Amino acid sequence: MIPVTPIAGRTVLLNANLIEAIEETPDTVIVLSGGRRMVVVDVPEHLVARIERIRASVLAAAHNRRPRGRAKLYAIEGGGE
Repeated sequence: MIPVTPIAGRTVLLNANLIEAIEETPDTVIVLSGGRRMVVVDVPEHLVARIERIRASVLAAAHNRRPRGRAKLYAIEGGGE
């Protein structure tokens, strides 16, 4: 989730995975999957930076949870029938 500020409202959190495009016309318009459009006061470059930060933090968290060492494999009898 990234913070965005709509033109006529206060800051809300938006699921960055739902963003299909960011337009600058001259207002900043976020196009969401499903076609909904949101006009915001945020600059496109700042929105992109927020998205990059949140995605980097997700990847870092996944990397930190990764098991260390080699995975153990176990044979299951009768599994190949």
